[in-house]
Amino acid sequence: MMSAIHAESVSIQPPTAAIVDRSMTEVCRLLEQPLPQLSPDAIWLSGDIPLYAHMRDIGLLSLANELADSVLCHECCQESSKPEAAPPNAEFAEPYQVYCSTCGWVSLSAGQARMWNVSPVKVARTLASALGLQAHYASTVLVPDALWRLGEIEIRRKRHTVFFGRRLPDNATDVRSAIRNLAAPGAEIVITSGDVTSALNAALADMTLVPLRAIAHIRKTQLVLENLEAFVTGVLDVPVSNETSLRLLHTKRVVLIAGVPHKISPQIYDFLSLLQKHDGDEVHKRRIAEALGFEEGFRRADIFKRHKLVLQTFIGTDDRNGYYWLNPEFAGQEGGDEST
Repeated sequence: MMSAIHAESVSIQPPTAAIVDRSMTEVCRLLEQPLPQLSPDAIWLSGDIPLYAHMRDIGLLSLANELADSVLCHECCQESSKPEAAPPNAEFAEPYQVYCSTCGWVSLSAGQARMWNVSPVKVARTLASALGLQAHYASTVLVPDALWRLGEIEIRRKRHTVFFGRRLPDNATDVRSAIRNLAAPGAEIVITSGDVTSALNAALADMTLVPLRAIAHIRKTQLVLENLEAFVTGVLDVPVSNETSLRLLHTKRVVLIAGVPHKISPQIYDFLSLLQKHDGDEVHKRRIAEALGFEEGFRRADIFKRHKLVLQTFIGTDDRNGYYWLNPEFAGQEGGDEST
């Protein structure tokens, strides 16, 4: 029965992937409301209690101090009245109660009596922590309840001032003035919970706006930010390359052929690593078999049956005498750079 469900106890089971994914969407939706609150009835009547319980567990949603103006009776769902604190000598253990003319006094947990809210200030601090800024900067309110300065980060050797904003179109003039007082054009990053298109149409068109939902993800109990740099540098800044090299061999276990990364098997990785150590010199197949632990001897077909292009591109062969070597243009590449 729904009335028996208490929001505080629903999150005992680990949240599903769907709940985790929807949590940020709901946080952003609430942040864009004039008052980012939900009544307790909205929680338990939603049929989605695990979602809100999870949001509360990870600190993105919390109980407000004020009681709801009225709540439905959790027994009959027929009558609404304002909850109140339960007296010390109340028969039930819950801290709140509500009176229903049909059911009498009905006990309520804190989550069933108090408002639930998203704190924009807490979200701003959480974002600053996810960016690693809390140790050096204090989140500062620039436009009350609308814009915060989180700190400064460096992307591709250029410093950017990071801001967090909500309901930007409604505060566009004040937001623009506050940002321009602290960041030069092109040096600002404004993370927002709202729709970027609406904000761009509201006097903020020349600013770097980043939708929170696109970069924020929840990993277990921690909020992490990913792909922020892509919004700052832009897709056009990603170079188009026809590079063929072993540059990413040891860092990502791939080889680049005409700009396309190819994953390689452990055997091919060991094979290429051995040839790299000999820096272009010939290595006999018997020595290769010993180094790679091939008890039944060296059979090229077994090693390269799925990596013929790798063999053709990087490795020279002397089939008659059984020697292999790294082609001269790839000799000397250490394969330690992760940048692509």
